[in-house]
This record gives sequence, C-alpha cells and structure tokens, in this order.
Amino acid sequence: MAPVITSISPTSGHSGQTMTITGTGLGSLSTTKVNIGTKTVTPTTASNTSVTFAIPSGCSGQANVTATVSGVNSNSSAFFYVAAPTVTSLNPSTGPAAPGAIDVFGTGFATATSVAFDAIGTAVPTVLSDSHLSVTPPAHGAFTACTDAADVIVSSSGGTSSPIGAAGQFIYYALPTVTSVTPNTGPAGTTGVIVTGTCFVDVSSVTFTPVGGGASTPADNVSLIGVGSLTLDVPTLAAGTYDIQVTNPGGTSAAVAADHFTVV
Repeated sequence: MAPVITSISPTSGHSGQTMTITGTGLGSLSTTKVNIGTKTVTPTTASNTSVTFAIPSGCSGQANVTATVSGVNSNSSAFFYVAAPTVTSLNPSTGPAAPGAIDVFGTGFATATSVAFDAIGTAVPTVLSDSHLSVTPPAHGAFTACTDAADVIVSSSGGTSSPIGAAGQFIYYALPTVTSVTPNTGPAGTTGVIVTGTCFVDVSSVTFTPVGGGASTPADNVSLIGVGSLTLDVPTLAAGTYDIQVTNPGGTSAAVAADHFTVV
C-alpha cells in the first residue's frame, strides 16, 4: 500500500526549520526518504504515522513534499518557502530612551512577528505591507554612554534579517543635563557664557526659559566645545531668571537650579 500524507506542519517557512509529516504507511528510518522540491532528505525520525526532518535550503516558492517508502511514493502536499526579511532603512532612526513608533522599510515583512533591538528588547510590529512595518522600540535602561546604537532585526516565518550597519540601526540618546553656568548673571547680550553638563551630543537647540514658565528664546551663537561643554551669548531678554536648557534627540534637559542665568 502506498504511503499517504494527510498533513504537513508548517505549511510555509524557511530552511532549517523542522517539518512534521502526518499520515499512514510512512515507514521507518531505514525505509523512508522525504522529497521536497528538488531535494531528497533523510528523516530525523520516522514511524508509520509521523515523519520529521530539517527543511533543506536551495529551494524557493512552492515546493511539493512527498514521502518515498521502500521505493513507493506518497501523494504530495504543498510547502511554501518564505524568504528571510531584510531591513533597508528606518524613520526616524534616532530617539530618546522611551521612543515613540518608528517606520521600518525593507522586504519580506508580510509574516513579521517580532522586531529585536539588540539586547535592549523586542517589540511586536504592526505590518503595513510586505515592505513596511511600524514598531515602538522598547525602552532603554540606564546608559553607559550618551548614545547606544541597536541593530534592528525583523523575524518572520521566513527567518531573521541580518544586521546591515548604520542604515539599519536605531540610536538611543541619553537626556542631556546642565550642571553649571558661568557666569550665571549679566545683562542681555552677555557673550561667552559657558554651559557645562553631560551628553551635549547632536544638540538641536539651546534655549532660555523663564523660571516658572513662559515662552522660550533661543540662545545666540551657540558653539559646542565637547560632549560636556558649550558656549553661548545671551539673547535680548527682559530682566529675570531663566533656565538654560539643552535639547538633543534624547529630549530636553530638566530645569534645575544649576542651569539658571539671571538677566540684570
């Protein structure tokens, strides 16, 4: 009697996965071979009702699966090879320790189930098309440096994408801090004020905001000296005390007493 396949699992996937064939008359390890597409493989386990084997590489698209027992072929069941996803770009590719949603572009996203950000964590994506998904990166823990670049890795039924370098990395930024302002008093127009702190990396703005609230005014002639220091000129402001706050992709430094400048 010819062997009969009643089901295979999975019905789609990628090389290296284990497939299980269920049916009748499926033989034994000594009598059974499995054919998938153009490949013939030896089962890992085999019994009269079940056969398992590692899905081979070298095939694509639809590949028919049959079992051959002592030279007699079974009916066939269709398996679909799914290509591994690829990541080509991110938007945005930078953000704070607790980012909002980002867009990931690439290929093979139709069956995407998770997106990993190196050891920081994984997130479940929203698949928008085979080439586009949206995902909220997991929150970053304590920083050991001002930035941390994480490879974005997409997993699907076709496998796992490979790192591609900078184009496929999301960069977490630590929040900047201001620890001192020298001098911390003077008239509007004071030049060469030195602001020190941490993580003055990719600074997008430095502002003066009235203590207690109010409209912010950009500082004049900001010049970065290093990761922890910058100089600026005081803009035209009314008399009063202001928080000098620094903004980078990680956010805006907290308002603290150490960042005060008093316009006299």
